Amino acid sequence: MVVKSSSPSIVTEETPTARSPLERLLQPVEPVRILTGREQTDGAIVETTGSYPGWLRSGDWRLFAASGCTDPPSGTAFATFTNSRGERLNAFFDDKTRTVTLPFSLEDAFRGYATEAWTNESANRRLPPDMLNLFYRTKRLVPRSAQIAGRRLIIRWQGQPEFPAWPLDLSVSKLLRFYAFCLLLAQGRTDSQFRWFWPESHHAAMILTHDIENESGVRRALAVADLEEELGFRSSFNFGAWYRIDAGLLRELTDRGFEVGIHGLRHDRSLFESRSSFVAGLPRLREFVDELGARGFRSPATYRVHEWLSELPFDYDCSVPHSDPFEPQPGGCCSFWPYFLGPVVELPYTLPQDYTLFTLLRHRSIGLWLEQSERLVRNNGLIQCVTHPDDGYLGDPINRGLYKEFLVAMAERQEIWRALPRDVADWWRERDGGGERVLVGTMRIAERHEDVAFVPPSLATTAPTTSRAPE
Repeated sequence: MVVKSSSPSIVTEETPTARSPLERLLQPVEPVRILTGREQTDGAIVETTGSYPGWLRSGDWRLFAASGCTDPPSGTAFATFTNSRGERLNAFFDDKTRTVTLPFSLEDAFRGYATEAWTNESANRRLPPDMLNLFYRTKRLVPRSAQIAGRRLIIRWQGQPEFPAWPLDLSVSKLLRFYAFCLLLAQGRTDSQFRWFWPESHHAAMILTHDIENESGVRRALAVADLEEELGFRSSFNFGAWYRIDAGLLRELTDRGFEVGIHGLRHDRSLFESRSSFVAGLPRLREFVDELGARGFRSPATYRVHEWLSELPFDYDCSVPHSDPFEPQPGGCCSFWPYFLGPVVELPYTLPQDYTLFTLLRHRSIGLWLEQSERLVRNNGLIQCVTHPDDGYLGDPINRGLYKEFLVAMAERQEIWRALPRDVADWWRERDGGGERVLVGTMRIAERHEDVAFVPPSLATTAPTTSRAPE
Protein backbone atom coordinates (compact mmCIF):
# COMPACT_ATOMS: atom_id res chain seq x y z
CA MET A 1 0.00 0.00 0.00
CA VAL A 2 1.26 3.46 -0.88
CA VAL A 3 1.02 5.90 2.03
CA LYS A 4 0.38 9.54 1.21
CA SER A 5 2.31 12.19 3.07
CA SER A 6 0.55 14.74 5.22
CA SER A 7 0.55 18.50 4.63
CA PRO A 8 3.66 20.56 5.40
CA SER A 9 4.38 21.26 9.04
CA ILE A 10 7.13 22.49 11.33
CA VAL A 11 10.00 20.13 12.08
CA THR A 12 10.83 20.30 15.77
CA GLU A 13 12.76 17.13 16.64
CA GLU A 14 16.09 15.70 15.62
CA THR A 15 16.12 12.39 13.76
CA PRO A 16 17.52 9.93 16.34
CA THR A 17 19.91 8.12 13.99
CA ALA A 18 23.52 8.44 12.92
CA ARG A 19 23.38 10.33 9.64
CA SER A 20 25.56 10.25 6.57
CA PRO A 21 26.56 13.50 4.83
CA LEU A 22 23.98 12.87 2.11
CA GLU A 23 21.24 12.33 4.67
CA ARG A 24 22.28 15.57 6.37
CA LEU A 25 21.92 17.33 3.01
CA LEU A 26 18.46 15.97 2.21
CA GLN A 27 17.23 15.84 5.83
CA PRO A 28 14.37 13.33 5.32
CA VAL A 29 11.86 13.42 8.18
CA GLU A 30 11.57 9.61 7.99
CA PRO A 31 14.90 8.17 6.80
CA VAL A 32 15.43 4.50 6.03
CA ARG A 33 18.32 2.32 7.13
CA ILE A 34 21.38 2.17 4.89
CA LEU A 35 23.18 -1.17 5.24
CA THR A 36 26.19 -2.96 3.77
CA GLY A 37 25.86 -5.99 1.53
CA ARG A 38 26.52 -8.25 4.53
CA GLU A 39 23.37 -7.08 6.31
CA GLN A 40 19.79 -7.82 5.39
CA THR A 41 16.48 -6.26 6.42
CA ASP A 42 13.27 -5.23 4.72
CA GLY A 43 12.59 -1.62 3.75
CA ALA A 44 16.26 -0.63 3.58
CA ILE A 45 18.94 0.55 1.17
CA VAL A 46 21.76 -2.00 0.84
CA GLU A 47 25.12 -0.86 -0.52
CA THR A 48 27.70 -3.09 -2.22
CA THR A 49 31.17 -1.56 -2.62
CA GLY A 50 34.65 -2.55 -3.74
CA SER A 51 38.13 -1.78 -2.50
CA TYR A 52 39.16 1.12 -4.73
CA PRO A 53 37.23 4.18 -5.90
CA GLY A 54 36.74 4.85 -9.59
CA TRP A 55 34.44 6.48 -12.10
CA LEU A 56 30.89 5.28 -12.62
CA ARG A 57 28.63 6.54 -15.39
CA SER A 58 24.89 6.42 -15.90
CA GLY A 59 23.94 8.35 -19.02
CA ASP A 60 25.40 11.84 -18.66
CA TRP A 61 25.79 11.43 -14.87
CA ARG A 62 29.19 10.45 -13.53
CA LEU A 63 30.26 9.84 -9.95
CA PHE A 64 33.44 8.77 -8.18
CA ALA A 65 33.10 5.92 -5.68
CA ALA A 66 34.20 2.40 -4.88
CA SER A 67 31.79 -0.03 -6.52
CA GLY A 68 30.90 -3.71 -6.55
CA CYS A 69 28.61 -6.10 -8.39
CA THR A 70 25.09 -6.57 -7.03
CA ASP A 71 23.34 -9.91 -7.41
CA PRO A 72 20.21 -9.89 -5.27
CA PRO A 73 18.02 -13.02 -5.32
CA SER A 74 15.14 -11.06 -6.83
CA GLY A 75 14.27 -7.57 -7.93
CA THR A 76 14.08 -5.24 -10.89
CA ALA A 77 16.97 -3.12 -12.14
CA PHE A 78 16.01 0.58 -12.10
CA ALA A 79 19.42 2.13 -12.88
CA THR A 80 22.53 0.89 -14.68
CA PHE A 81 26.07 2.18 -14.17
CA THR A 82 29.21 1.46 -16.16
CA ASN A 83 32.60 1.43 -14.46
CA SER A 84 35.98 2.32 -15.95
CA ARG A 85 36.47 -1.30 -17.10
CA GLY A 86 33.25 -1.21 -19.08
CA GLU A 87 31.38 -3.50 -16.68
CA ARG A 88 27.67 -2.88 -16.17
CA LEU A 89 26.53 -2.58 -12.55
CA ASN A 90 22.83 -2.41 -11.69
CA ALA A 91 20.78 -0.90 -8.90
CA PHE A 92 17.87 -3.21 -7.97
CA PHE A 93 14.55 -2.86 -6.17
CA ASP A 94 12.76 -5.83 -4.62
CA ASP A 95 9.08 -4.90 -4.39
CA LYS A 96 8.27 -7.72 -1.95
CA THR A 97 10.81 -6.72 0.69
CA ARG A 98 11.06 -3.04 -0.34
CA THR A 99 14.85 -3.46 -0.45
CA VAL A 100 16.99 -1.25 -2.67
CA THR A 101 20.40 -2.72 -3.57
CA LEU A 102 23.08 -0.35 -4.91
CA PRO A 103 26.49 -1.07 -6.49
CA PHE A 104 28.18 1.75 -4.55
CA SER A 105 28.02 3.70 -1.30
CA LEU A 106 25.90 6.86 -1.33
CA GLU A 107 28.16 8.42 1.30
CA ASP A 108 31.27 7.51 -0.67
CA ALA A 109 29.79 9.10 -3.80
CA PHE A 110 28.90 12.31 -1.97
CA ARG A 111 32.34 12.60 -0.38
CA GLY A 112 33.89 12.03 -3.79
CA TYR A 113 32.24 15.24 -4.96
CA ALA A 114 32.40 17.34 -1.77
CA THR A 115 36.09 16.74 -1.07
CA GLU A 116 37.11 16.79 -4.75
CA ALA A 117 38.49 13.25 -4.37
CA TRP A 118 37.74 12.78 -8.05
CA THR A 119 40.79 14.92 -8.91
CA ASN A 120 43.01 11.91 -8.07
CA GLU A 121 41.67 10.15 -11.15
CA SER A 122 41.19 13.18 -13.38
CA ALA A 123 43.02 13.88 -16.63
CA ASN A 124 42.23 17.61 -16.38
CA ARG A 125 45.32 19.75 -16.93
CA ARG A 126 46.63 21.89 -14.07
CA LEU A 127 49.84 23.73 -13.27
CA PRO A 128 52.34 21.89 -11.05
CA PRO A 129 53.01 23.30 -7.54
CA ASP A 130 56.58 24.36 -8.40
CA MET A 131 55.35 26.55 -11.24
CA LEU A 132 52.71 28.14 -9.02
CA ASN A 133 55.30 28.87 -6.33
CA LEU A 134 57.57 30.48 -8.92
CA PHE A 135 54.72 32.69 -10.12
CA TYR A 136 53.98 34.00 -6.63
CA ARG A 137 57.66 34.67 -5.92
CA THR A 138 57.96 36.80 -9.08
CA LYS A 139 54.40 38.17 -9.34
CA ARG A 140 55.26 41.69 -8.14
CA LEU A 141 57.82 41.98 -10.96
CA VAL A 142 55.35 41.01 -13.71
CA PRO A 143 53.13 43.78 -15.21
CA ARG A 144 49.42 43.15 -14.72
CA SER A 145 48.81 43.06 -18.47
CA ALA A 146 51.36 40.25 -18.78
CA GLN A 147 49.73 38.39 -15.88
CA ILE A 148 46.34 38.56 -17.59
CA ALA A 149 47.80 37.43 -20.93
CA GLY A 150 49.49 34.53 -19.17
CA ARG A 151 46.27 33.45 -17.46
CA ARG A 152 44.46 33.47 -20.80
CA LEU A 153 47.16 31.28 -22.31
CA ILE A 154 46.85 28.84 -19.41
CA ILE A 155 43.07 28.70 -19.93
CA ARG A 156 43.57 27.76 -23.58
CA TRP A 157 46.17 25.16 -22.59
CA GLN A 158 43.94 23.62 -19.93
CA GLY A 159 40.90 23.53 -22.18
CA GLN A 160 37.30 23.10 -21.05
CA PRO A 161 37.18 19.93 -18.92
CA GLU A 162 34.41 17.37 -19.33
CA PHE A 163 33.99 17.23 -15.56
CA PRO A 164 32.85 19.12 -13.62
CA ALA A 165 30.54 20.78 -16.14
CA TRP A 166 30.92 24.55 -16.26
CA PRO A 167 29.30 26.87 -15.31
CA LEU A 168 26.76 24.52 -13.67
CA ASP A 169 27.31 20.89 -12.73
CA LEU A 170 24.27 18.87 -11.63
CA SER A 171 26.13 15.85 -10.24
CA VAL A 172 25.28 16.36 -6.56
CA SER A 173 21.71 17.29 -7.47
CA LYS A 174 21.41 14.02 -9.40
CA LEU A 175 22.88 12.08 -6.48
CA LEU A 176 20.45 13.70 -4.07
CA ARG A 177 17.47 12.86 -6.30
CA PHE A 178 18.79 9.31 -6.69
CA TYR A 179 18.97 9.00 -2.89
CA ALA A 180 15.44 10.39 -2.57
CA PHE A 181 14.20 7.93 -5.19
CA CYS A 182 15.77 5.00 -3.31
CA LEU A 183 14.35 6.25 -0.02
CA LEU A 184 10.81 6.49 -1.43
CA LEU A 185 11.05 3.02 -2.97
CA ALA A 186 12.15 1.56 0.38
CA GLN A 187 9.34 3.44 2.16
CA GLY A 188 6.74 2.29 -0.37
CA ARG A 189 5.52 5.85 -0.81
CA THR A 190 4.96 8.26 -3.67
CA ASP A 191 6.00 11.22 -1.56
CA SER A 192 7.62 12.01 1.75
CA GLN A 193 8.69 15.02 3.77
CA PHE A 194 12.11 16.54 4.26
CA ARG A 195 13.47 19.66 5.91
CA TRP A 196 13.24 22.36 3.31
CA PHE A 197 16.51 23.87 2.14
CA TRP A 198 15.85 27.52 3.04
CA PRO A 199 13.88 29.60 5.56
CA GLU A 200 10.29 30.68 5.03
CA SER A 201 9.70 28.62 1.89
CA HIS A 202 12.28 30.56 -0.14
CA HIS A 203 13.17 28.72 -3.33
CA ALA A 204 16.88 29.62 -3.17
CA ALA A 205 19.40 31.72 -1.24
CA MET A 206 21.83 34.44 -2.34
CA ILE A 207 24.98 35.86 -0.75
CA LEU A 208 27.40 38.52 -2.00
CA THR A 209 31.08 38.22 -1.04
CA HIS A 210 34.04 40.47 -1.85
CA ASP A 211 37.73 39.59 -1.65
CA ILE A 212 39.90 42.68 -1.13
CA GLU A 213 43.24 42.15 -2.85
CA ASN A 214 45.13 45.35 -1.99
CA GLU A 215 44.88 48.90 -0.67
CA SER A 216 42.81 50.06 -3.64
CA GLY A 217 40.13 47.57 -2.60
CA VAL A 218 40.16 48.98 0.93
CA ARG A 219 39.63 52.48 -0.45
CA ARG A 220 36.79 51.38 -2.73
CA ALA A 221 34.96 49.07 -0.30
CA LEU A 222 32.51 51.73 0.92
CA ALA A 223 31.53 52.68 -2.63
CA VAL A 224 30.53 49.06 -3.28
CA ALA A 225 28.72 48.92 0.07
CA ASP A 226 26.81 52.12 -0.80
CA LEU A 227 25.69 50.62 -4.11
CA GLU A 228 24.48 47.43 -2.48
CA GLU A 229 22.72 49.15 0.41
CA GLU A 230 20.87 51.43 -1.99
CA LEU A 231 19.41 48.34 -3.69
CA GLY A 232 18.56 46.50 -0.46
CA PHE A 233 21.58 44.19 -0.21
CA ARG A 234 24.23 43.52 2.41
CA SER A 235 27.45 41.62 1.75
CA SER A 236 30.67 40.34 3.27
CA PHE A 237 34.09 41.93 2.71
CA ASN A 238 37.07 39.60 3.14
CA PHE A 239 40.29 41.36 4.19
CA GLY A 240 43.87 40.08 3.96
CA ALA A 241 46.75 40.54 6.39
CA TRP A 242 49.24 41.79 3.75
CA TYR A 243 47.99 45.41 3.70
CA ARG A 244 46.83 48.01 6.19
CA ILE A 245 43.16 47.86 7.23
CA ASP A 246 41.45 50.98 8.52
CA ALA A 247 39.66 50.32 11.82
CA GLY A 248 37.11 53.03 11.03
CA LEU A 249 36.18 51.26 7.81
CA LEU A 250 35.58 48.01 9.68
CA ARG A 251 33.35 49.76 12.21
CA GLU A 252 31.32 51.51 9.53
CA LEU A 253 30.78 48.33 7.56
CA THR A 254 29.65 46.33 10.57
CA ASP A 255 27.51 49.20 11.97
CA ARG A 256 25.67 49.32 8.63
CA GLY A 257 24.91 45.60 8.71
CA PHE A 258 27.71 44.31 6.48
CA GLU A 259 29.95 41.42 7.42
CA VAL A 260 33.74 41.27 7.69
CA GLY A 261 35.63 38.10 6.79
CA ILE A 262 39.23 37.02 6.28
CA HIS A 263 41.05 36.45 3.00
CA GLY A 264 44.24 34.94 4.39
CA LEU A 265 47.68 35.96 5.61
CA ARG A 266 49.48 36.27 2.25
CA HIS A 267 48.03 36.29 -1.24
CA ASP A 268 49.67 33.06 -2.37
CA ARG A 269 49.36 29.33 -1.72
CA SER A 270 51.68 29.33 1.31
CA LEU A 271 48.97 28.44 3.88
CA PHE A 272 48.11 25.22 2.02
CA GLU A 273 51.55 24.55 0.54
CA SER A 274 52.39 21.94 3.18
CA ARG A 275 51.06 20.55 6.43
CA SER A 276 53.77 22.33 8.39
CA SER A 277 52.98 25.70 6.79
CA PHE A 278 49.28 25.23 7.53
CA VAL A 279 49.88 24.42 11.19
CA ALA A 280 52.35 27.31 11.50
CA GLY A 281 49.77 29.75 10.09
CA LEU A 282 46.91 28.83 12.41
CA PRO A 283 48.00 30.97 15.42
CA ARG A 284 48.22 34.12 13.28
CA LEU A 285 44.89 33.29 11.68
CA ARG A 286 43.30 33.05 15.13
CA GLU A 287 44.77 36.44 16.06
CA PHE A 288 43.41 37.91 12.82
CA VAL A 289 39.98 36.47 13.63
CA ASP A 290 40.00 38.27 16.99
CA GLU A 291 41.24 41.52 15.47
CA LEU A 292 38.51 41.67 12.84
CA GLY A 293 35.72 39.82 14.65
CA ALA A 294 35.40 37.59 11.59
CA ARG A 295 33.49 34.33 11.27
CA GLY A 296 34.21 33.41 7.66
CA PHE A 297 37.18 32.72 5.39
CA ARG A 298 38.10 32.48 1.73
CA SER A 299 41.56 31.27 0.86
CA PRO A 300 43.65 33.46 -1.47
CA ALA A 301 43.09 32.29 -5.06
CA THR A 302 40.83 29.61 -3.49
CA TYR A 303 43.76 27.30 -2.67
CA ARG A 304 42.58 24.50 -0.42
CA VAL A 305 43.29 21.09 1.06
CA HIS A 306 39.98 19.57 2.10
CA GLU A 307 41.41 17.50 4.92
CA TRP A 308 42.55 20.72 6.63
CA LEU A 309 39.58 23.02 6.05
CA SER A 310 37.75 21.56 9.05
CA GLU A 311 40.62 22.77 11.28
CA LEU A 312 40.25 26.42 10.30
CA PRO A 313 39.26 28.74 13.19
CA PHE A 314 36.10 29.83 11.39
CA ASP A 315 32.39 29.06 11.44
CA TYR A 316 32.29 28.79 7.67
CA ASP A 317 34.53 28.67 4.62
CA CYS A 318 33.93 29.92 1.04
CA SER A 319 37.05 28.57 -0.67
CA VAL A 320 35.54 25.65 -2.60
CA PRO A 321 34.02 26.34 -6.02
CA HIS A 322 30.93 24.62 -7.29
CA SER A 323 32.76 24.37 -10.63
CA ASP A 324 35.66 26.59 -11.64
CA PRO A 325 38.19 25.49 -14.27
CA PHE A 326 39.80 28.96 -14.41
CA GLU A 327 41.42 29.27 -10.96
CA PRO A 328 45.08 28.31 -10.32
CA GLN A 329 43.66 25.28 -8.48
CA PRO A 330 40.82 24.30 -10.82
CA GLY A 331 38.09 21.92 -9.75
CA GLY A 332 34.79 21.90 -7.94
CA CYS A 333 32.64 20.13 -5.36
CA CYS A 334 29.66 19.99 -7.78
CA SER A 335 27.32 21.07 -4.96
CA PHE A 336 25.22 24.23 -5.02
CA TRP A 337 24.15 23.55 -1.43
CA PRO A 338 26.24 24.09 1.72
CA TYR A 339 27.71 21.05 3.44
CA PHE A 340 29.72 20.26 6.55
CA LEU A 341 33.47 19.77 6.75
CA GLY A 342 33.73 18.76 10.40
CA PRO A 343 32.48 21.76 12.42
CA VAL A 344 32.95 24.14 9.47
CA VAL A 345 30.09 24.90 7.08
CA GLU A 346 31.31 25.04 3.48
CA LEU A 347 29.51 27.65 1.35
CA PRO A 348 30.50 26.88 -2.26
CA TYR A 349 30.73 29.84 -4.61
CA THR A 350 28.45 29.18 -7.55
CA LEU A 351 28.76 32.09 -10.01
CA PRO A 352 31.84 32.82 -12.15
CA GLN A 353 34.03 35.37 -10.36
CA ASP A 354 34.03 38.92 -11.73
CA TYR A 355 37.69 38.61 -12.75
CA THR A 356 36.93 35.39 -14.65
CA LEU A 357 33.84 36.75 -16.37
CA PHE A 358 34.91 40.29 -17.27
CA THR A 359 38.71 40.06 -17.56
CA LEU A 360 39.75 36.53 -18.52
CA LEU A 361 36.71 35.62 -20.63
CA ARG A 362 36.04 39.24 -21.72
CA HIS A 363 32.27 39.12 -21.31
CA ARG A 364 30.62 42.51 -21.70
CA SER A 365 27.25 41.58 -20.23
CA ILE A 366 25.84 39.88 -17.13
CA GLY A 367 23.95 37.31 -19.21
CA LEU A 368 25.92 34.37 -17.81
CA TRP A 369 25.39 35.54 -14.21
CA LEU A 370 21.64 35.88 -14.77
CA GLU A 371 21.33 32.53 -16.56
CA GLN A 372 23.33 30.77 -13.87
CA SER A 373 21.26 32.40 -11.11
CA GLU A 374 18.02 31.33 -12.78
CA ARG A 375 19.21 27.72 -13.00
CA LEU A 376 20.27 27.80 -9.34
CA VAL A 377 16.84 29.08 -8.32
CA ARG A 378 15.16 26.29 -10.29
CA ASN A 379 17.40 23.81 -8.48
CA ASN A 380 16.82 25.43 -5.04
CA GLY A 381 20.53 26.11 -4.57
CA LEU A 382 22.80 28.82 -3.18
CA ILE A 383 23.76 31.75 -5.38
CA GLN A 384 27.14 33.09 -4.27
CA CYS A 385 28.65 35.95 -6.25
CA VAL A 386 32.38 36.63 -5.72
CA THR A 387 33.65 40.08 -6.71
CA HIS A 388 36.56 42.38 -5.84
CA PRO A 389 36.29 46.14 -5.07
CA ASP A 390 39.89 46.73 -6.25
CA ASP A 391 41.21 48.58 -9.28
CA GLY A 392 40.90 46.38 -12.35
CA TYR A 393 37.85 44.64 -10.90
CA LEU A 394 34.77 46.53 -9.64
CA GLY A 395 37.07 49.55 -9.45
CA ASP A 396 36.62 49.73 -13.22
CA PRO A 397 33.49 51.85 -13.94
CA ILE A 398 32.31 49.46 -16.66
CA ASN A 399 32.56 46.43 -14.38
CA ARG A 400 30.90 48.29 -11.52
CA GLY A 401 28.06 49.24 -13.86
CA LEU A 402 27.59 45.60 -14.85
CA TYR A 403 27.56 44.60 -11.18
CA LYS A 404 24.88 47.21 -10.48
CA GLU A 405 22.83 45.85 -13.38
CA PHE A 406 23.06 42.40 -11.83
CA LEU A 407 21.94 43.65 -8.41
CA VAL A 408 18.99 45.53 -9.91
CA ALA A 409 17.83 42.35 -11.64
CA MET A 410 18.23 40.18 -8.53
CA ALA A 411 16.50 42.70 -6.25
CA GLU A 412 13.22 41.84 -8.00
CA ARG A 413 13.41 38.14 -7.09
CA GLN A 414 11.24 37.82 -4.01
CA GLU A 415 11.55 34.02 -3.96
CA ILE A 416 15.26 34.31 -3.14
CA TRP A 417 16.46 34.66 0.45
CA ARG A 418 19.05 37.47 0.46
CA ALA A 419 21.37 36.87 3.37
CA LEU A 420 24.87 37.32 4.73
CA PRO A 421 27.22 34.33 4.62
CA ARG A 422 27.14 34.03 8.42
CA ASP A 423 23.33 33.87 8.28
CA VAL A 424 23.43 31.02 5.77
CA ALA A 425 25.98 29.12 7.89
CA ASP A 426 23.81 29.63 11.00
CA TRP A 427 20.74 28.51 9.08
CA TRP A 428 22.45 25.37 7.81
CA ARG A 429 23.31 24.41 11.38
CA GLU A 430 19.77 25.18 12.52
CA ARG A 431 18.31 23.07 9.71
CA ASP A 432 20.72 20.27 10.58
CA GLY A 433 19.50 20.33 14.17
CA GLY A 434 15.79 20.55 13.33
CA GLY A 435 15.25 24.06 14.70
CA GLU A 436 11.78 25.47 15.26
CA ARG A 437 11.94 27.72 12.17
CA VAL A 438 12.55 24.80 9.81
CA LEU A 439 9.62 23.98 7.53
CA VAL A 440 9.20 20.79 5.55
CA GLY A 441 8.98 20.37 1.82
CA THR A 442 7.93 17.30 -0.13
CA MET A 443 9.97 14.93 -2.27
CA ARG A 444 7.83 13.26 -4.93
CA ILE A 445 8.77 10.14 -6.83
CA ALA A 446 8.69 9.94 -10.61
CA GLU A 447 9.15 7.12 -13.12
CA ARG A 448 12.87 7.89 -13.34
CA HIS A 449 15.17 8.71 -10.45
CA GLU A 450 16.47 11.83 -12.20
CA ASP A 451 12.94 13.27 -12.24
CA VAL A 452 12.26 13.25 -8.49
CA ALA A 453 10.69 16.60 -7.54
CA PHE A 454 11.57 18.72 -4.50
CA VAL A 455 8.52 20.85 -3.66
CA PRO A 456 8.81 23.83 -1.28
CA PRO A 457 6.43 24.09 1.70
CA SER A 458 4.15 26.71 0.15
CA LEU A 459 3.51 24.50 -2.88
CA ALA A 460 3.71 21.03 -1.37
CA THR A 461 -0.06 20.46 -1.20
CA THR A 462 -0.80 21.69 -4.72
CA ALA A 463 2.17 20.57 -6.84
CA PRO A 464 1.68 17.64 -9.27
CA THR A 465 2.57 14.14 -8.12
CA THR A 466 5.45 13.92 -10.61
CA SER A 467 7.57 16.68 -11.98
CA ARG A 468 10.63 16.64 -14.17
CA ALA A 469 13.73 17.78 -12.29
CA PRO A 470 14.98 21.26 -13.22
CA GLU A 471 18.20 21.71 -15.15
